[in-house]
Amino acid sequence: MSSDSDGRRVVCISGGTSGIGAALVQAFLAEGDRVYSFSRAPEKLRRLEGRWPEAVEQGALVLLQGDVTDAAFLARLADRLEADAGRLDVLVNNAGVILGSGTLEEGLEQWRATLEINLIAPFALTQACAGLLERGADPVVLNISSACAQHPFATCTSTSYSVSKAGLDMLTRRLALALGPKGIRVNGVAPGVVDSEMWGGAAELMQEITARRHLLRRQEVVKPADVAEAVLFLASSRARLVTGATLNVDAGYTLG
Repeated sequence: MSSDSDGRRVVCISGGTSGIGAALVQAFLAEGDRVYSFSRAPEKLRRLEGRWPEAVEQGALVLLQGDVTDAAFLARLADRLEADAGRLDVLVNNAGVILGSGTLEEGLEQWRATLEINLIAPFALTQACAGLLERGADPVVLNISSACAQHPFATCTSTSYSVSKAGLDMLTRRLALALGPKGIRVNGVAPGVVDSEMWGGAAELMQEITARRHLLRRQEVVKPADVAEAVLFLASSRARLVTGATLNVDAGYTLG
């Protein structure tokens, strides 16, 4: 596993300012890694900085303002990683949106924006960082997908979101095939219903879906930290022979 002279991996997480992304930042910082993340919203960056001011001050957490759909920003991000570390060990494509609901009711602009952020951006960020990833001893790309990619569940109310995540699952496999000979593993994690900001104020609906669709006796809502644990495993040497896989973290949501 490639690391800094002090043992730290270099990790880049898109969409790291809230929900699953913030849990990922916390998890990798706890592992002692150097984490880069970014957002187009300055207030979200300030909020994240406020959670880990010491990590920011020490350079363990580097926060940048930029848009994952902006090719010029992705180039600047790769340049920054090149200048700071000369490589990248872990790339987590986590940024995602749900902009509409329904099927034919969803507007084309919502479709375009959803596909741009949820599917095209992960490809573009991986493409921008591929050269940096090649320099790691055990580099890995992790794509955050969704249980909604695997079946047209009525509870997955946005068709554009489900389709974008289904495309991301195929991208995971295609990238694993293409990047494996370069020593880069590519895997996905597919959460079910997660107690995060994406659900907004729909706490009652989330609990109802959990009670109806989760198969485990505990009937627990999946937390962002549960998703982060799966990502940590796939990013570790324990998963050194795992590539092209998508791991469900959904308490049986996709089986029910």
